[in-house]
Amino acid sequence: MKAKIIAVKALAALVLLGYSGLLLYWMFWGFGRSAHISGDFRYNIVPFETIRLFARSASWDNIRAPLINLVGNVAVFVPFGVLFPVLFRTCRTFFGFLIRFLVFIVILELAQGGLGAGVADIDDVILNSIGASLGYMGYRMIVGPEKKRNGRRQARTRSANARSRSNQGRRR
Repeated sequence: MKAKIIAVKALAALVLLGYSGLLLYWMFWGFGRSAHISGDFRYNIVPFETIRLFARSASWDNIRAPLINLVGNVAVFVPFGVLFPVLFRTCRTFFGFLIRFLVFIVILELAQGGLGAGVADIDDVILNSIGASLGYMGYRMIVGPEKKRNGRRQARTRSANARSRSNQGRRR
């Protein structure tokens, strides 16, 4: 059983490294970004502004850009919701996962805006977090609910305490 867990974690680590490399390429060099690197820090801190702009610009003639931006920013981060909890024990609760993912994605967005390879956009953080959360929900559906650590030991301690209390009652 332990060998199977090690193999799953090793595979997950390889997938995470490869996928992260691909994602970094997309965020900093792909889609013609390297040609537009200006060094100017560009940002959007108004929630839902970019989402609203893309939603308004969507039409039958112009569906590609909004679809790529909105759906793509959700879908591309789904794997992180599965891989983080597999690899990191601290990401096995939703709160632990979400906090660590938010730190990760905010650093990436700030780097993207700071290098001028894109815009540090709060809407991207929102969409990416939705995608990662969907991945986490899928992970939870597959592995089941989070089990309390030391559950058996706590149960043994409770039963030992109950026995000692019942023995004390008999002594009186």
